[in-house]
Formats: sequence, C-alpha cells, structure tokens
Amino acid sequence: MRPSVPKTRIVAAFGKRVPDVSPATDGSADATLEFAAESAMVAVAVKDSRPVPKVERKHVVGILIGALVIALITAGVYWKDQWQPAAVAAGGSLRIESDPPGAQVLLNGTARGTTPLALSIPAGNYTLTLQHGAGKKEMPVSVSDGTATVYHVALADTARAAVVETGHLSIATDPPGSEVLIDGEARGLSPVTLRDLTIGQHRVVVRARGTTYTRTVQIEAGATASLFIGGAQAAVPGSVTIESPVSVQVFEDKRLIGTSDMDRIMLPAGEHLLELAADSVGFRGTRTVRVTAGQTVALSVDLPRAPLSINAVPWAEVFIDGTRAGETPLGNLPQTLGPHEIVFRHPQLGERRVNTVVTMKEANRISMDMRQR
Repeated sequence: MRPSVPKTRIVAAFGKRVPDVSPATDGSADATLEFAAESAMVAVAVKDSRPVPKVERKHVVGILIGALVIALITAGVYWKDQWQPAAVAAGGSLRIESDPPGAQVLLNGTARGTTPLALSIPAGNYTLTLQHGAGKKEMPVSVSDGTATVYHVALADTARAAVVETGHLSIATDPPGSEVLIDGEARGLSPVTLRDLTIGQHRVVVRARGTTYTRTVQIEAGATASLFIGGAQAAVPGSVTIESPVSVQVFEDKRLIGTSDMDRIMLPAGEHLLELAADSVGFRGTRTVRVTAGQTVALSVDLPRAPLSINAVPWAEVFIDGTRAGETPLGNLPQTLGPHEIVFRHPQLGERRVNTVVTMKEANRISMDMRQR
C-alpha cells in the first residue's frame, strides 16, 4: 500500500490562497516552481507538509515589474534591429530636363529613364547622355553632397535630324542673273546657294545670254560644292565664310545665297552688300564684304545685346556662362543674343542650372524656385 502523501498548498503571486490540489503521482522529490504568464500568477509547489512561508506582496510585485522591464527592453532591442532603416548614403539630387521632353537618359552608359527625370545619386562626376530620335547630346555632370543640380538640355530638332542627309551647291555666273536648273527643275537666278540637294550626282544647267551650259556635280553630305560658269574671259570667283554664334541666313539683293552653317558661299569677285538674318533671336543686319578672285574671306558676325532679368525664391547667387553676375534679383543685365548657361546657387538649397536663349523678340526673364527639387 502506497504511503499517504501530504497535500500540497499553492500560494498565488498576489497572496491569495487557491484550493489544495493533489501532488503529481510520479513521486518526485524536487520542489516545482511554475510561472504562468497567461494568468499572471507565480505558484510554488512544496513537497512536504511544512507550512509554506508567506510571500510578501511587495517582493512579488517587484519581481514581476523587473521581469516585465527586462522583457520590454529585450523586445525593443529586437524590433529596433528589425525595423531600423539602413543609413542613407551621402549624395545629392540630379534633375534632367530636355527640349523636347521625353528624351532617354543614360548615366555613365546606364539607362535611367526619360526626361523630365529626378535622381538621387551618390556625389561624384558622371557622363550624362540624352537621346531623342536622331538628336543626341553627351555632357559631363557633377553631383555634390546635399546639392540639388538641374540640367536643361536643348536637343536638335528631331524632325529636322530625321531628314535624309543633304549637301550644298553654290553657283555663280558671269554675268549674274542667269537661270539655274537642277535636274530639270528651275531653282532661281545666279548667284544662288542650294542647301537641299541629296547626296550623289546632279545635272546643272545654266542659261546665260542665250547660251546653255551643262555640268555634272557630285554632292557630299554636309559639304558645299561650288560651280562657276561664264565666258572665256570671266573672272575666277571668290568665296566668303560666315562665323556666328547662332545660325545666320545670308541674302544679297533680297535673295538667299547661303547660311553660316555652310563651309563657304561662292560669290563673284568684287564688293558685296550682304543682309544677315537670325530669326531665332530676332536679329537682322547688313555687312559689306570685298571678295577677291580665288580667295575666301571670313566674315565675323558680332551680335548685339539684349537685357536679361533674373530672379530666384528665396534668393540665389547667379553665374552667367561661368562669370558671377551677383545675387538676385538682377534686372536688365545686357547679354549677347544667343544661348547662355545660368547657374543659381544657394548655401542651403543647392544649385540649379538653366540653359536659355537671349533674343530681341521678347523680354528675357528667368525665375527659379530654389525650394523645389
């Protein structure tokens, strides 16, 4: 017969007595300590029948508070490690805009999207490539820590770039005013410069004083072919090249004879009054040039200036084509007609870059909000 075992008393953590329960039947001689988190109770099981010492409530409460604090600290450290975001690498922002928009953006040869495009990248030097149809432009860019940089890039007219490559033909005659036909099509009176001839051979017919001259010329892409037709005693023609920061059309007696984009414009020897026109910037002027037979004379076009006004919010230091112009607001700064690069700098808001064209057709104003990125 199994000897009787005294019943065990269980004392709650908060000093309340709970009903007696029978001990485990496995005969264990060890005392058992059970921590029940669900019921927030601590129970002590005692093997023998000796009286259970009374547990002071303040001691139990202190134990519970300590355990709770340790649990909270452990959980906080765990979740901090799990959810704390990785440190953000130092760098700056780069915004690329283009005219026309929608250009593909490559940074160091890697495609990053289409314009307008904003990027957050590490500080450093990069090679920026923009491509839109047949128009393409490559340029170095620099990004500094904490700096926002904006590049506005004007790309070539894609419709014009998509046209089949052509060459130019400049025709002069003695006497001037002779009828010119190209491949059977009338193209005006000499002297004349034709810019839309396709690459390859063309048949040129000149009718002067009842005499017809026929020649065959070879047109190369982007090059200017010259042809002079006249009597046996005719003088050898000369030519003129136009140097200009913007594309300029050249007229004589109200007839277009060439542009500054051509290698040279053929003209008979002698003095010529040329009218120069740059409609893109609203410029027109005249120049007198003396052409020498068999020689090429260079004509440099000095474009006038127009006022430019610049402002920024809240303010910025301004550089025009690399030269400091002052701090905004800046009004009526005389600038040469044509393209210019404007750089805005603010000690806290970073740097912005804008490419603009100063014209005489309208007021030239530029405003920049340095707070926008």
